[in-house]
Amino acid sequence: MRTRFTAYAMHNEAYLLKTWDSTKRPAGIDFSKDQAQWLKLHIVMCKKGQAADHKGLVEFKAYYQQDGETHIMTEISRFKKTAGRWFYLDGVVKSIAQANTQQSNQGHNAPCPCGSGKKYKRCCGKT
Repeated sequence: MRTRFTAYAMHNEAYLLKTWDSTKRPAGIDFSKDQAQWLKLHIVMCKKGQAADHKGLVEFKAYYQQDGETHIMTEISRFKKTAGRWFYLDGVVKSIAQANTQQSNQGHNAPCPCGSGKKYKRCCGKT
């Protein structure tokens, strides 16, 4: 998941297609309309996806900046293992929201308003 996020942020079409399951892989990826600057990835939950598994499910939050505003996209992605390697099947975007990057009145030790479950100082409050 992390390598695919990095590849997407860098517009590395070759890597994304190489790690996409052949039954679901598109002919190409059009990055011409992607105006986002991808900032970070937060893995929320993983189901299966261990060495002995053949399927995996990952829920993540991808943070990006566009038009001077920070947004959070939450997605659930499915993966399958073939010949010992993981391949992306598909994903469903659960939500896209503007991130509240303002510090909470409770201070740096308060839960982060982005919903990551981390303290503000260890998430969106990092400088």
